[in-house]
Amino acid sequence: MMLAGAALGAVSVILPPRATGSDTIVLVMVVVAAGLGLALMRSRVAMPEWLFGAAIATGTILVTLATYEGGTLNAGTDDNEMLYVWICILAFNFLSFRHALAQLALVAAAYPLLLTDTPTGEAATRWLISITTLLVAGIVINSLRSSRDRLVSELSERARTDGLTGLLNRTALEERAILELARTRRGGMPVGLIVLDVDGFKSFNDTRGHPAGDELLRAVADGLRRETRQVDALARLGGDEFAVLLPGASFRDAELVAHRLCKIGSTLAKPRATLSVGVADSDGALDFEGLWHVADAAMYEAKRAGGDSVRTARSLPAEDTALAGAIA
Repeated sequence: MMLAGAALGAVSVILPPRATGSDTIVLVMVVVAAGLGLALMRSRVAMPEWLFGAAIATGTILVTLATYEGGTLNAGTDDNEMLYVWICILAFNFLSFRHALAQLALVAAAYPLLLTDTPTGEAATRWLISITTLLVAGIVINSLRSSRDRLVSELSERARTDGLTGLLNRTALEERAILELARTRRGGMPVGLIVLDVDGFKSFNDTRGHPAGDELLRAVADGLRRETRQVDALARLGGDEFAVLLPGASFRDAELVAHRLCKIGSTLAKPRATLSVGVADSDGALDFEGLWHVADAAMYEAKRAGGDSVRTARSLPAEDTALAGAIA
């Protein structure tokens, strides 16, 4: 906006007709606008709203002064008033609604300066039509912005959530785990991870059908919600495999929770199911991949033992522990 305004200001000085005010003042406005525009373009830091609002307000002042000095009556620059549309677009698209209204109020206060050479009745009509048009345009822009923000929020949520169960997906769980493991490295707070798998799920799906399988997965997800804390992160990793991240939980705490979760399948109304559960903690885990592979190896050990049981990282055979450690 600043750079385009500066270019238009320079063109208005070069091309006829000459300014009825001062070309020098117009050129000063051009230099100020160009300097601010270049500074804003080079900035790599997101501006706080108050500073961005100050930049837009400066644009209003520059548009008003440059147009006034260029001449507002039969001088060829009275149509520069349309540059207030830029102010409206920026304010209502990037600022809060109240802040944008304040910017429009500044435009409404500055605009009469450009109407000083206009007969009173005509000036009042032009002011009313212009400000009303800007207000309606601002309301429309703000409405479109709200719809866009809601859509982005919904898409972001869908990208992090499993559509079938409403739990987190693997990506969202990994993001949360990275944060929790960082806290562990800083303050020593433990983190537990439980991985669960529904025993015989493929056979169940083949014999009962996918709708019944989906219903079973949703029932398991509901059971996980009932048996865990709000601070815990619940995820469906894919297929019939689930995970529970337990911030602040020691290995013993995670093991106790795992035994409680293992019983979820038997509490379902219909159909009932059994679960194989693996447990690991952040002790020695360098990252989420390492933590997950240890818990997953423990879960598969529970499956090899017949399912419907809990195995921990500390009960893994030596070769599985070495493999998980190498992956970590």
